[in-house]
Amino acid sequence: MNKWGSWAQKPDLIPETSISAFYNTDIVIAGAGIAGVSCALRAAQSGARVIVLEQSRNWSGRGGNIGVANSAFMKSRGYENDIDKLGEEWIKRCGNRCNERLVRKYLLNGGRAMDWLIDIITRPEYGARPALEGSLYRGEKYREYVGSHRFFDGPMARNGARAGGADAVYAMYSEALKAGVDFRFKTRAMQLIKTGNRVTGIIAQRETGEYEQYTCSKGCILATGDIGGNKEMCEDLAPLANKCASKKYTTKNGNLGDGHRMGLWAGGVFEDTPFPTMIHSMAYFLGTYCFFFAGLDGRRFMNEDTYTQGNSIAVIREGLPYAWSVIDADWPEKVEKSLAYGGGLFWGQDHKLDEEPIFDRERDLRLLKRGEADGTMVFADTPEELAKLMDVPVEAFCDELARYNRFCEAGRDDDFGKRPELLMPLNKPPFYALKFGPSLLAVVGGLKTDANFQVVGETNEPIEGLYAIGNVAGGRYGVDYPLIICGNSHGTALTFGFLLGEELAAKEA
Repeated sequence: MNKWGSWAQKPDLIPETSISAFYNTDIVIAGAGIAGVSCALRAAQSGARVIVLEQSRNWSGRGGNIGVANSAFMKSRGYENDIDKLGEEWIKRCGNRCNERLVRKYLLNGGRAMDWLIDIITRPEYGARPALEGSLYRGEKYREYVGSHRFFDGPMARNGARAGGADAVYAMYSEALKAGVDFRFKTRAMQLIKTGNRVTGIIAQRETGEYEQYTCSKGCILATGDIGGNKEMCEDLAPLANKCASKKYTTKNGNLGDGHRMGLWAGGVFEDTPFPTMIHSMAYFLGTYCFFFAGLDGRRFMNEDTYTQGNSIAVIREGLPYAWSVIDADWPEKVEKSLAYGGGLFWGQDHKLDEEPIFDRERDLRLLKRGEADGTMVFADTPEELAKLMDVPVEAFCDELARYNRFCEAGRDDDFGKRPELLMPLNKPPFYALKFGPSLLAVVGGLKTDANFQVVGETNEPIEGLYAIGNVAGGRYGVDYPLIICGNSHGTALTFGFLLGEELAAKEA
C-alpha cells in the first residue's frame, strides 16, 4: 500500500499515438523560474540547444533578495564572508540534515553566478543597479550575514515589481532568447520518458490539450518549483505548510509538485520528511519587532528575540492562527535601539546597506497607518482597552504585560530568558498591538540529488539523464529555512542553475 495519498500514484504512460508533435534537443528544462531560466541561459551560452517548458503564460521572478556568500560587488563594498565559518553555521542551523556537499558548492560558487548576473543586469538595455540588503539580525543567537543582493531601477521595478527577483529573471530570460533558447509557455510537463534506466525526455501537454514529446540527448532538468499549492502533498510531506494563515507566493493552479511527482515516478526518492518550509510573518501586519508577543489567551508564549522564521514557527507550534506584537508610544526609540542587538526581516527595515539609514521612523509610521486602515493594528490609551480591541482576556493580558514590565525593570526575563539589552518596558500610552501570522513562501524540499544535481534512487545511485534544481530538489536545508543569508533560496537556485547549465552543455551527448 502506498504510504502517501493519490497524488503519488503513478499514471499510465501516455501512448505515442496520442502525441501530436516530437522535438529533439540537447537539454529540456521543466520550469521557467530563477533556477530554470538561469540554467537555460548558461547552457545556451555554453553551446547547448535548450527548450524550456512552462505551464504558465510567462517566466516567474519572485521576491526581492538573491543571496550568495561572496561576490565581486560585495568585495567592492568592503564585505567578504569566511566560507568555512558560514558553512559551519549553516550546517548547525539545519540540524546536520543538509547535504554538506551541496551547501559547500553553493557557498564556493555563488559569487561567480552573481558576478555573471550583475554583468547582465547592469547592461544599458536593463539598467538595474545592484545594492546589498541591510536588514540583518546583528546578534549572535541567530547570526545573519551580508550577502543578499537586490536590484533597483530595472524595467520590472519601473513597472511596479519588487526590486530583485523579477528584474533578474527578466534580464536572464531576455538574454536566453537572444542565445536561441526555445521557451514553450502554456506547456505543462506531465511525464518523464525513460529508455532503460536513463531519462531521455519529457511528455508535455499544451493548453489546447495536445501532447508533445521532447527528447533530450544531454539531460532533462526539473525546475518546477515547490509543492505549496498542492494541499494533499503538503499534508503528507510538509504539514506545516497547511497550518499557515496564508500562502504568499502560491499561484492559482501553480506550485502543484509536478516535478516532485515525475521524479518519484521515474525512480527518484525524496529527502527525509517533513520537508523544510520557508515561512515568514507576512500574513497580516508586516512588522513584528521584538518586545512583547501575546497569543489569543493574552499571554506570552516565546522569547521574542528571534528571526521571522522563528516567530512564525512558534505561532504554528502554539496552534495559533496569528499573534499580537505589542509596542508603546516610545516604539521608535526602542526599535532603533534594539537593532544594535537583533533586527532582520520584519523586525528591522529593508534598506540599502551603507546607502540608507538603518531605521527610518517615517516608514514605519506609514506602516502603522496602513495597519490601522486594514485592521491589522489596533491602539488604545490603556492595556485594558487594548486587550478588548485585540479580543483577548483582559485580566490575563494586563497581568502578563505587568509581569513583563517587572522583568524589564529587573533586567532579567525569568519566563523566556530574553537578553537584558532587549528588555525595554512598555508603559507609555498609547499602546499598539500588531497582528502578525505565518505565511508560507515555499516548501523548500524535494527530490534527493547528488552534488552534481542528479536525482538519485533508493540506493543513492544517480538516475542517468535526470537533474533537479530549485525548490523541487532537496538537500539544502533538511529541517528549516535558515536566514543565514537573506534570499539564499534564490541564491542557490541561481547558483545551481548556472553551474548545471555549463556542466551539462560540456557533457558528451
